[in-house]
Amino acid sequence: MKIEEFKKLVETGREMEFNYKNKRYSITYGYIDNKYVISFCEFYKETTEVDNFSELLLVSRDDVTVKEMIETVKDNDVDVF
Repeated sequence: MKIEEFKKLVETGREMEFNYKNKRYSITYGYIDNKYVISFCEFYKETTEVDNFSELLLVSRDDVTVKEMIETVKDNDVDVF
């Protein structure tokens, strides 16, 4: 998936799920401490909350950033809600 398309989805509040190296990840949104956050997690694992798209790209799991993951995922392998 191209980062520009990913950014558009995130910045318009679209939730999504995708597979990366046989693991399922999700991006959702919510309010914590009266602040809007973007949440990223591997299914059933610890969630990381960030304030904006730039911070989301830097979140890392297993030494791979969200940016690196998304760049390798094909558009049709991302479920957008």
